Amino acid sequence: MLRHGVMIPLLLILIGVLSAGQVWLSHLRVAVAQQVSSAQQEQRIVQQDVQNLKLEIASLMRPNMLRRLAHDELGMQAPTPMQVVRP
Repeated sequence: MLRHGVMIPLLLILIGVLSAGQVWLSHLRVAVAQQVSSAQQEQRIVQQDVQNLKLEIASLMRPNMLRRLAHDELGMQAPTPMQVVRP
């Protein structure tokens, strides 16, 4: 059997190791919580970007917008009756 003279220091060392483990786990929990918060913020930004892009696509797909872009950006014009091929 271990004597009291050896048991007390071993118990103190065990308590110290367990306390250090608790401090380390608390630090780890805070770090993970910060990462989760950062990821959630980034997710909100990306979702807003996706929503903005969907609105932009919808706007660009309107016939009037397509005509304007075709004319202004590509120099296209509506075909003349002589350019239309009928089956």
